[in-house]
Amino acid sequence: MKLEVALAELKGVRVALAFAPPAWVAPGVGDVLLERLRPHFPTLPLMLVSVQQHGVRAHAAFQAQALIDGADVADLAHLARTLIDLDVPPAPADEPPPF
Repeated sequence: MKLEVALAELKGVRVALAFAPPAWVAPGVGDVLLERLRPHFPTLPLMLVSVQQHGVRAHAAFQAQALIDGADVADLAHLARTLIDLDVPPAPADEPPPF
């Protein structure tokens, strides 16, 4: 499965955004998708988003809507995105952890 992702700063918090179909941005299927994304972004909070005409739908393991509220929908829609394949494990980090 391939998914578009982007890094963004929302209300001062750097997050990884995964742009998923609206049906996947919900508890249940969204939680499974978040777990599949975790190895690709081990140090960042993850959020599933679906940009729609009337706003942004969001789901995460934290209060995602609190970060999304007030965000400019046009800014989220035009973020530079990267396509990742969730069926391929992420490449190992080139540098050691900072601790």
